[in-house]
Amino acid sequence: MRRLAPDDWESYRDIRLRALRIDPSAFSSQAHVEEAFDQGRWRQRLSRAAVFVAEAEGGPIGLVAGIEAPEGDGAELVSMWVAPEWRGHGAAAPLIEAVREWAARSRFERLGLWVVEGNLVAEKAYAKAGFERTGRRQPVREGEPAMEFEMARRP
Repeated sequence: MRRLAPDDWESYRDIRLRALRIDPSAFSSQAHVEEAFDQGRWRQRLSRAAVFVAEAEGGPIGLVAGIEAPEGDGAELVSMWVAPEWRGHGAAAPLIEAVREWAARSRFERLGLWVVEGNLVAEKAYAKAGFERTGRRQPVREGEPAMEFEMARRP
């Protein structure tokens, strides 16, 4: 597990685009949008978030980020993704823990996240890490029917 710095922008770009291509319904963004980002945009993302990558066998197998929540009520775990070949092998837990530790060190009192409805594997992984449903729901993307629900915990 390592935290990415702005100089790691190419590695971040590659795994992020891979995630968007493999699991487009899991994210609010889309690959064709982020493929147009220049180096400056990728570096900016890494400077504004705590981005962690899990690695095995010399390459990235998972990605997650922690950001200050847009509502200003704590931190938010975003962009969680594990490569399909590593799912079910315990790769998610260290990624979740990396963001939880970052949120605790940053003195956030709340850590929230959003799960696409029907993604039972993700919901189970987050529940195992101490997250609970809050009752809040929202569309995954504006104008589309897919919904997501919020889960939260204290860091």
